[in-house]
Amino acid sequence: MVVSALVVVGTAGGTWLVHSIGPAFGIWWPAPSPQSYGSAVLGLMDSGLHATGQEWQTARADAAGRIEKATTHDEVDDILADAIKVAGGKHSFIMDAADLQDSIDSYTAPTSSMDGCVLTVTVPAFMGTAEQGTDYATTLADALGAEGVCAVVVDLRDNDGGDMGPMLAGLSPLLPDGVVTSFVSQGSTNDVTLKDGAIKGGGTPTSVGQRDKLDAPVAVLTSQTTASSGEQALLAFRGLDRTRVFGQATAGYASVNQSFPLYTGRTMVLTTGTSQARTGEQFGEEPIAPDVETPPEQAPAAAAEWLDSQS
Repeated sequence: MVVSALVVVGTAGGTWLVHSIGPAFGIWWPAPSPQSYGSAVLGLMDSGLHATGQEWQTARADAAGRIEKATTHDEVDDILADAIKVAGGKHSFIMDAADLQDSIDSYTAPTSSMDGCVLTVTVPAFMGTAEQGTDYATTLADALGAEGVCAVVVDLRDNDGGDMGPMLAGLSPLLPDGVVTSFVSQGSTNDVTLKDGAIKGGGTPTSVGQRDKLDAPVAVLTSQTTASSGEQALLAFRGLDRTRVFGQATAGYASVNQSFPLYTGRTMVLTTGTSQARTGEQFGEEPIAPDVETPPEQAPAAAAEWLDSQS
């Protein structure tokens, strides 16, 4: 179970406030019954991208009825796992703590290689600790700081998502400072911004420190595996001059997720909005097409040909 330490000072009103608002921040105090726990999480799901209309109302009522008969919190999680697919859609899920630990244990850093003056950086999926995120971003930014680079290939073909903060911070030498992308949720817009090598507003806030900007053509490689934060990394280049995308259309998970720590130690990842590129285009659950469609294994050659024409 998740145990949250909290000192409550004041009236019963303060206790009620913690009990009512706390679940949104992973604070479960006092310990909830299976029924009150399930009811609180269904309330959080009401902010889901698809939590409108009759379909959600029917699914919500069905989940509430099943929760009333549940005897354990784990049983409630099984019910919530069904409901979240309606409230949030295909990009939403409930993640076991063991799955997160597996991601931490299997951390893979970005890699780079040079062919003449063309630098290729491979940007893998990432879901790990803050320390790993800093290492990830720094490794990527350091590679982009190599001398003699005349063009860059950003390989996102195997990036199926995770934490976008370290990805964008690592790629910051290729991106102009300012608004990188925006999240649109329930009528409000929140910007993901880059300033002096620091990313804020999307994923874990991550900084690589101020770096020189690399003025070079950029080819981005994508595949049907490119998803979620991998698609956010792709959208960071949307609308930039001297940038071209090669490969396959992406998986179609560019919608915006919010994470909620659950009482059982699991994490609810709920889709709450869509992404808006600097071009004003909005992206959600549809694949993002490349500029030049080609099988993934042929994308590097197609990119190399285009980059050669840019010199």
